[in-house]
Amino acid sequence: MIILAALLPVSCDLFNPNKETVRETLYEDSFYAQNMQTDEFYEIKASRLVDGEKCVIWAEAGSGVTKASARKIAEKYDTIIRPRIVDAFSEKNFTADFNGSQQRFDDILDYANRYTGGKDGKLTILLLDIKDGYDSKKNNSYVAGYFFSGDFQRRGDIGYGYFSNGRDMIYIDTNPGLKMKPEQTYATFAHELQHLINYITSVRINRKYLQDTWVDEGLSSHAEYLYLGKNPEDKCEWFSEDKNGTIAEGNNFFVWGNYMDGEESLSILDDYSTVYLFFRWLYLQADEELKPRLFREIISSDQFDYRAVTNVASQINPKWEDWETLLRTWFAANYAPSNTLYGYKGDSYLQSTIKVTPIAGDSIDLYPGEGVYSIINNPFPTKSASASIRYAGLARNGTILGTDSPYTGNMLLTFNVNTNNKKSTPATTGQLTGVKPPAAAGVNGAARTVEAGGPYVIDARDLLGREKAFPPTGLQPLR
Repeated sequence: MIILAALLPVSCDLFNPNKETVRETLYEDSFYAQNMQTDEFYEIKASRLVDGEKCVIWAEAGSGVTKASARKIAEKYDTIIRPRIVDAFSEKNFTADFNGSQQRFDDILDYANRYTGGKDGKLTILLLDIKDGYDSKKNNSYVAGYFFSGDFQRRGDIGYGYFSNGRDMIYIDTNPGLKMKPEQTYATFAHELQHLINYITSVRINRKYLQDTWVDEGLSSHAEYLYLGKNPEDKCEWFSEDKNGTIAEGNNFFVWGNYMDGEESLSILDDYSTVYLFFRWLYLQADEELKPRLFREIISSDQFDYRAVTNVASQINPKWEDWETLLRTWFAANYAPSNTLYGYKGDSYLQSTIKVTPIAGDSIDLYPGEGVYSIINNPFPTKSASASIRYAGLARNGTILGTDSPYTGNMLLTFNVNTNNKKSTPATTGQLTGVKPPAAAGVNGAARTVEAGGPYVIDARDLLGREKAFPPTGLQPLR
């Protein structure tokens, strides 16, 4: 089996001659970890604290994690996190060609364990103080945990400056993670476990490419909901408060990380908040028969991009096989989350929390997948649109009044339907109505009151840069 190939080039920083020397062969009580500020790998000593039913808990020396604490973590993983994530995302009770013969597997995590040579079906969970530059006085963001696909390679130096622990595992932060925000950190367990499942599923089905970042992150965001049993308030409030003002200007998940302007930028939280809402909305729209298998079908799709989503969404509404129609409907739902037809059905928290802000001006540049709202005070005729810009008139209750000029209703939706979501794809200019909205107000006229928050969780792959977080192509898999 060949490890998949939709990975980005390696940064030249990996060949820094001044980097710390890392041994190719580790002692049994040692692990490789990755510095999230420098992207370099380093070695840590760790103690094996607890063997759970489905996990083994290791803790970095000096972390202060006790056996009693590790036992609670193992119990939480075994009884809540693993079962919920496996039920939602994993293929179960299947046979697969493995080392030249057909073998049976309980689920995809069982497959992942045996893929790395394991025989006990237990995931390795390493608790450590992730080197992410967190400083409560200077840097208000941190990495709560991460999954590294290189660990599915042989143990040791795997080339290009990357090092593998040669096992199925995830890394969980102890400071400030487990120390200050334990529930958020447990949600990170679920988040990272979906990433592991997504990756090894791609390997298992020999998918041409890894799934698009926004699909993978959207599934992991909903994994957090599955653990918490409620909406993650940080993501929902970030959307409605729009601290940077960039969501109102269109920034969302489809072109992932395109507003990042350095390590300290929090604009990436726009991506996480919008992708969570999109997948949560999709789940709420599904009927009771589809809900249990909705995300499993997306993750196991032979498609890696938006088609993995639209192919499943078409089971909810046949028209949603078309990305433009699906995207337009979600934008309308955000404008009127209580809409009984296509709003956030049955979720009173989101119906009362989600707010969008109309913007002023006559035009705006939008990247693929982005959409904005502007107030209509008279029927609004548009000029000829570009090939990728679309419009819709929205009534106050969110009803889509029409997709042809002139547009009527309370709000004009302007959005970009280009499905090429590479960062190199240029923005396209769309029209606005030119009506100036009330100052500092959402569509309901309520003034915003944004307060300082944090510490904010930043994904390791976004802090590093996505091209540094995965091993490059061409590396040999374990088998």
